[in-house]
Amino acid sequence: MKIKFVILFLIFHSQLSAQQLYWQQKVDYTIDVKLNDTAHSLDGFCNITYHNNAPDTLKYLWVHLWMNAFKSDKTAFTNQALQNGDLDFYFSNENEKGYINRLQFQSNGVTLNTQDHPQHIDIVKIILPTPLLPKSSISITTPFHVQIPKNFSRGGHIAQAYQITQWYPKVAMYDKAGWHEMPYVDQGEFYNNFGDYDVTITIPENYVVAATGELTTESEKTFIANRAKFVMPKLTVPNQNTKQKTAATIPSAATFKSINFQQKNVTDFAWFADKRFIVQQEKLKLTNGHEVLCQSFYLPNQANIWSKSLFYTKRAVAFRSEMLGMYPYNTVSVVNAPLFAGGGMEYPTITSISNVSSEKSLDEIIEHEVGHNWFQAIIATNERMYPWMDEGVNSYYDYLYEQKYYPNTNSTKKNLFNQIVNIDFLNKISYALQIDQPINTNSYQFKSNNYGLIAYSKTAEWLKHIANNDQALLHQAIKNYYEKWKFKHPTPADFDNELEIINNYKTQFEPLKHQTGFITKPKIKQPLPIPIAGFNSYNKLMLGAIIHNYIPNNKNLKYYAIPLYSFKTKNINGFAGVNGFHFPKNGKIKSIEVGFNGSKFNNNFFENNRAALNLKFQKITPFIRLHFKQKASRSPIDVNLQLRHFNVTEDILNFRLVQNPGDTFFLPYAQKQNYYVNQLRFNINRWSALYPYQLQFQLEQTKDLARLGITANQFFNYNSKNNGLDVRLFAGKIFYFNNSINTRFNNYQYDLNLLAPKGNEDYTYSNYFIKRNDFDQLGARQILQRDGFFKFRTDLLANKPGRSNDWIGSLNFTSTIPIRLNPLSILPIKIPIKLFLDLGTHAAAWEKNYGGTKFLYNSGLQLSLFKNLIEIYYPLVYSQELRDYSLQMWQKKTSSKNISFAININNFSLKKLIPQINY
Repeated sequence: MKIKFVILFLIFHSQLSAQQLYWQQKVDYTIDVKLNDTAHSLDGFCNITYHNNAPDTLKYLWVHLWMNAFKSDKTAFTNQALQNGDLDFYFSNENEKGYINRLQFQSNGVTLNTQDHPQHIDIVKIILPTPLLPKSSISITTPFHVQIPKNFSRGGHIAQAYQITQWYPKVAMYDKAGWHEMPYVDQGEFYNNFGDYDVTITIPENYVVAATGELTTESEKTFIANRAKFVMPKLTVPNQNTKQKTAATIPSAATFKSINFQQKNVTDFAWFADKRFIVQQEKLKLTNGHEVLCQSFYLPNQANIWSKSLFYTKRAVAFRSEMLGMYPYNTVSVVNAPLFAGGGMEYPTITSISNVSSEKSLDEIIEHEVGHNWFQAIIATNERMYPWMDEGVNSYYDYLYEQKYYPNTNSTKKNLFNQIVNIDFLNKISYALQIDQPINTNSYQFKSNNYGLIAYSKTAEWLKHIANNDQALLHQAIKNYYEKWKFKHPTPADFDNELEIINNYKTQFEPLKHQTGFITKPKIKQPLPIPIAGFNSYNKLMLGAIIHNYIPNNKNLKYYAIPLYSFKTKNINGFAGVNGFHFPKNGKIKSIEVGFNGSKFNNNFFENNRAALNLKFQKITPFIRLHFKQKASRSPIDVNLQLRHFNVTEDILNFRLVQNPGDTFFLPYAQKQNYYVNQLRFNINRWSALYPYQLQFQLEQTKDLARLGITANQFFNYNSKNNGLDVRLFAGKIFYFNNSINTRFNNYQYDLNLLAPKGNEDYTYSNYFIKRNDFDQLGARQILQRDGFFKFRTDLLANKPGRSNDWIGSLNFTSTIPIRLNPLSILPIKIPIKLFLDLGTHAAAWEKNYGGTKFLYNSGLQLSLFKNLIEIYYPLVYSQELRDYSLQMWQKKTSSKNISFAININNFSLKKLIPQINY
C-alpha cells in the first residue's frame, strides 16, 4: 500500500509541477484618449499595470510604440514592404506619415529612464526604478500623442474615417523564452499579453464608434440603438450614379462626447470611428445559455451587400462555438472599414472588413475573421513565429463552414480562395514555381507569395488530410486543445501533444510542418498531347501539338516537343527540349539545371523570275545553369551562371553565274553553313520594386574571335513602382584570334553596334522577329535590344554608323513623363509615352583621320505597350551622322522613316512577376 501511495503521490506531484511550470504575464491598461479629426491626431493618457507572474526578476520592460513604424522610410515595416514590392508608403507625403511621441513614463511620480532599441524606432526600453520581483506588479503612466497615418497597413485614417489600431504604448511579451520585442510589420502579426482594458474615447458627438469590448456609456448605447432603428429601414441598393458622401464631407459636431469601453482578459484593443456607419445589433443565445451582443457597422455604399452581415456574424459565432468551444465574451462586432491590403483584420471581439463584391464573399470573410476570436484572441499564440497556428488552423474551419453552408459550390463557381485551398492547385503551383516552404516557417522568412499559400492553405490541407484518417478524433483533439489553452499562449509542441491521440500523427503528418514537399502524391498520368497552331512570316500557318511530361511530382528529366507542320513550306518545324534540376543540400549552389533546347524554322524567302527559295535554320543548344544561394530566403537578389553552346546550321542566299547562248544571269541558290557560339553568362539581378538592377557579364567565343559584353541596367523610381528613369550601360570588346582583314570581314555579324542590331545579326537565333530578313516592310523596322541599342531604324545591308569590330560604349536613358508634365494625362485613357536618350562612342571615332564626331546621340519618344513587351521608338533629335545616314537611305528629310520597334519576349522573366521563385 505504501508503494502505491508513493507512486500516486509522485504522479500527482509531477502533474502539479508540470502545471506550475507554465506561467504568463498580465498587463492591464486604463486609457483616456481624445480624437482631433481636423489634425488627424490622438492625445491620450495611459496607465499600465504590469503583473510579473514569471519566476524571474525583471529590471526593465520592452514597450512597443508601433505607430512609429509609419514615421520614416527606414523601419522594419517599410523594409518589408519594399521587399514585397509595395512602394506606397515609401513614396508617401510627409503629412501622410504617422508617429507616437510626447511620452513620459512615470511610476509613483518618478520619471523613468528609457533606452532606444538598437535597431527599431518603434520599440523602447523602460528601466524600472527597482527590480520587479516575481509575483509583484508595477503601475506606469504616460501621456502620449499620436499622429494618425494614412491607412497604409492595418490601421490609420482615410479622410475622417478612422481605424485606430496599434495606437497606444503596449508592453512586449515576456515568456519562458525571454522578451519578444518585435517591430511592426505588415507580413506577420502579433504576440500580446492578456489583460483588462478600460478605455474612454472622447470624440465629436456625431461619430459612431465600434471598439473592442463592452460599451458602458448608457447615452451612447441609446445613440447606437436609435441610429440602428433609424437607418435600418433605408437599406436599399445605392444609386450608382450618385457619389456617396465621404466622411470628410460630413461636418463634425461642435460638441464632444466621452464613451467608455471595458473588456477583461483580452490581448489588444482596437476601435473604429466614422460618421456614416449604419448599425445592426442583435443578441445571440448560445447553447450554454450565454448571450452575446452581435453588431455590424457598415458604410452606405455597401448597404445592400452588408444587409445580412448581422446574420452572418451570428452564424459564425454559433458555428465556431459548436465546433470548438463556447464564445466567452459578451460582444462581437464586424466593421466595414478600409484596409490597405483588402480582406479583413481581426482584434479581440472586433474585426474590420474592407469592401466586398458579393454577399458570399462577405459571409466567408466574416466567418474567417470572427473565427480569429478563437485562434488568436482566446488562444494567443506567437503569430510572428508560428502564423500557421492561427491562420492555418483557422482556415481549416473555414473549409468546414463552407462544406456545411455551401455544399453545392461547384468548381466552376469557386472563388480564388477556394481554388487556393485545393491540393491539386497547391501541388501544381508549388512545383511549377519551386516556392514551397515548411508550414512551420516564421513570418519573417516566408516569401511574400507564400505567406497565404503555405501558412493558410497548406496548413488547412494538412489538417484536412489528418481528418481523412479520423475526423472525429481530430475535432475532439482540437476541442481539447481549446479548453486546455484558452486565455493562454501555447506553442507548436502543445498543439502536437493534443493531436497525438490520432494514430500515426507523429510519423505521418507532423513532419510536414518542418519539411517542404507535397501533402499528397496523387497518381498522375502522362498528359495527352495538346493541339496547337502557329504562324510566322516564312512558314505561314502551322499546325501541331505540345507533347510534354511537365507534371507535379515528376522528379525525372522533363521534356517537351512542339512539332509544327507548315502548309506553306511543306515541312516539319518546331521546338524541343530536355532539362532536369538538382538541388544540392549543402554548399553555395541553390540549384543546377542541365539540358538542351532545339528549334527549326524557315528564316528567309527569296523569289525572282528564275527561282523561289525557302531558306531555313536549325539549332541545338545544350546548357547548364547554376543558381547561387543567398543568405536570406527573402532576398531579392538572384545570382546565376549559365553556359550554353549554340550549334547552328542555316541556309544563306547565294548566286552563281549561269551563261547560256544568248542569256547570262545569276541563279539564286541556298548554301548551307554551320557554325557554333559558346556563350558564358554571369548574371546578378536584384528583382525589387525599388531601384531594381541587372548586371550581366557575357563572353562569347566562335572559331575566329571572342566577344565580351558588359550590360548594366538600373531603374531609379520617381514616385511609384513603374514611374522612373531607366539607365542602361553597355561596353563591348572583340578579340580576334586571327586579325586579318578577311577574318574581320567574314565575321561582320558579330560586330558591335551602337545602332541596335537587326534580325540578320541575331547569330544565336535567340530572339523573335516578325520577319528576320525584311528589307522594306514592317519587319524592316524591328530592332534587337542588344549592344549600344540606339533606337534608330537602319537598312538591312547599309554600313551603319557606330559599327565596330573593335569596341563600343554606350549609355541609354528612358524616362516616364511625370503626370504634371505630361499633356496626355488629361485623356481618359492612359497612353504610356516615355522619353529616351541614347549616347555612345566607338573605336573608329578615336582614330586620327576619322571624319565624324566622337560621340553619337539619339533622342525621341517611346511608346511602351503590354508591360513593355512591345516598344515603339520615334527619334526626333539625333547626331549629324545619323541625319546624313537617314537622308542617304530614304532620299528625303523625314523622321517617320526612322521609326523602329522591338519585341522584348526574351526580356520577360517570371522573376519580375514573382521575385521569390526558388529556382
